[in-house]
Amino acid sequence: MIKKLRIKLILLLTLILSLVLAGVLFAVNIFNYNSVTDVSYSRLNRIMSSLSAPTGYFGDYFGSTDKYYYYDERGYEDNDIYIVFVGTQGSITNIAAQNDSGYSYDDIARLTRQVLSESFKRGRINDLIYIVKEFDYGSFGTSYTVAFMDNRSIVQSTSTMLFNSLIIFVFGIAVIAVVSFLISASIVKPVEEAFNKQKQFISDASHELKTPIAVISANSDILQEDIGDNKWLGYIRSETDRMSRLINSLLTLTRLEMSSDKSNMHKLDICNAIMEVTMPFESVAFEKGVTLFCDLLDEEIMVNGNEEQLKQVVAILTDNAIKHCYEGGTVNVDARRVKNKCIISVSNQGEPIPFEIRDKIFERFFRADESRSREENRYGLGLAIAKQIVENHHGSISVKCDDGTTTFEVII
Repeated sequence: MIKKLRIKLILLLTLILSLVLAGVLFAVNIFNYNSVTDVSYSRLNRIMSSLSAPTGYFGDYFGSTDKYYYYDERGYEDNDIYIVFVGTQGSITNIAAQNDSGYSYDDIARLTRQVLSESFKRGRINDLIYIVKEFDYGSFGTSYTVAFMDNRSIVQSTSTMLFNSLIIFVFGIAVIAVVSFLISASIVKPVEEAFNKQKQFISDASHELKTPIAVISANSDILQEDIGDNKWLGYIRSETDRMSRLINSLLTLTRLEMSSDKSNMHKLDICNAIMEVTMPFESVAFEKGVTLFCDLLDEEIMVNGNEEQLKQVVAILTDNAIKHCYEGGTVNVDARRVKNKCIISVSNQGEPIPFEIRDKIFERFFRADESRSREENRYGLGLAIAKQIVENHHGSISVKCDDGTTTFEVII
């Protein structure tokens, strides 16, 4: 349980911190992109603000003497830049360009018409960013000046930033995973200590209770020999037997939780083990009016495990299936191999287990019906023991209810 808790904690911490890191890197990239884009638009705006509405020929705005009038030395003097004047009649009257290696004037004219048709004052098109400036001449109409600038520097800058961010994110996840692993150890340690103390207490208390229970039981036997049958002695014997079974179940569960001994693991025929366990239940099923099916005589499925513990799992599930089966119903115990896994299933026809408690039934001391559990001397430990045994075998146990049939499935 502690191991699973720590794994969940590591995954949770890694996920949360990774999302935070991803959010920060995303924000940085957006900020970087917006900053670079704003600088480019600002540069175009300065160019546009220096222009007045021309009435005819533009002139060479990018001549050698005026080049740095429009551009300071920040790396943009090498960009492809185009300025297009559109007259009041909608015709392009002039195109001025700097470093016009990327687009022909015909391309720029086509892009200008496309930009004006979209009615945006600024934006991106192909590898260019653009700004549109209007000049209103009243009844004479409106002319436009459109400035384009090469956008590849922005793309390259943001792409480099994004690539670096991805590298940082990958290394960041690795660092976060290591940090989460170290943090989880300190967080889980108090829980682990408390859990171990609890298990040790249960084990010690159970051992200590065995002696007085044995003394009470022995004395009740002696009294019965002296005074004969007596209902009060019967109550004492019944409760001591009940306490004895409870203590033994607690000791079994505690031992399974604390034990990591693999020495009793060996290859065994699980079908043969299941047959040995289920045969004694035939009489129990008969008395309950239930039909028990278990036909595995011709099967042979080899698994690696502790034979006695796996038999105990089958016994617990079979006993529960018979107790909760409708009178006249059937209980089926089966085993099959799927790829390299063995699946043991125990099903019965009975009242379905409510969906909201299907995970809880494997918890210790959980009983869906307290009154019936008391009458049948059940303590809510059987399925907890079965689950612990299965987990010690690195397997899983689950329950499903479908069409009036409840099936417990063990995968090892």
